[in-house]
Amino acid sequence: MTVSDTQTFGYMPVSEIVTRLGLYVTGAGTAIVPPNSNYPHQLHPELYDFTWRSGRVLPEFQFVFIAEGQGEFESEATGLQQVKAGTVIQLFPDVWHRYRPDASTGWTEYWISFGGELMFRWHERGIFREESPLAVLRQPEEALYQYQRVIDVVRDRPEHTATLMTSRAMGVIATTLERNAIVASAEPVVVPSNDRIVDEARRIIWNHSHQRVTVDIIAKKVGVTRRTLERHFREHSERTVLQELVACRIHRAKRLLIETNVPIKHVAHSAGFTSVSNLCKVFRREVNLTPGEFREGKTSDSDEQSRPGQVSPPVP
Repeated sequence: MTVSDTQTFGYMPVSEIVTRLGLYVTGAGTAIVPPNSNYPHQLHPELYDFTWRSGRVLPEFQFVFIAEGQGEFESEATGLQQVKAGTVIQLFPDVWHRYRPDASTGWTEYWISFGGELMFRWHERGIFREESPLAVLRQPEEALYQYQRVIDVVRDRPEHTATLMTSRAMGVIATTLERNAIVASAEPVVVPSNDRIVDEARRIIWNHSHQRVTVDIIAKKVGVTRRTLERHFREHSERTVLQELVACRIHRAKRLLIETNVPIKHVAHSAGFTSVSNLCKVFRREVNLTPGEFREGKTSDSDEQSRPGQVSPPVP
């Protein structure tokens, strides 16, 4: 661990056992860059050091969180882009890039370098994309907290870090995923509500949708009449109670069809449908496919993503 008045950083040794975790931290640090100062500091190992003129290519992923100030970023995939406070710069293996603070403001940065099969899998699936490397966060204070937790471990307990670092690294990744383009643009499974009755009904639906739950049963569990429950959903939700129940069951059926090979009849039972025919009828109405067609299509997508020629993790 290197510590000075303006920066703290450390680079971690990665053993074969650590690589089996699927996600591991190779380095982390923070730096305060005052206005009109040289950037970057010339104290890092040659592999990580760079100048604005030359740029840099990394062998791993790195997330750089700009907590204060502003600056600019450029990569071969994006061209020159402006960076403001509250932004995570996502850096990718084998992609040339460079970045620097504005001379008039400087900036405060926190960074973490990642490796592991999980990062490459997420990259293959488009969760992180070179074309969209800047994520402006809704809750930058949460990102700051997550970065500081990782850096604290690197500084205070570098000899006992493998699983602890992996778990804390997941927190950093989660804050970035919150504004990742492919995730942020997806339709939410549950639209947020500020109504107690609606939220309680949703909790019951998502905990018990695999059982023989009806609108009347849900209303009884919430402690209101069916008419009151339906009125609250009309006023505070984009779905009716029945639509919420169907959406939950369809969501569970999709997950089972994608992630398992269990027969369709087991999917129907586990997702809360009364029969296979009922599942097929509702699924076709909501998804415009039969459950079998949906499963076959998702399996084909998965096979396509795993073809030779796709990005694969480096050999440790």
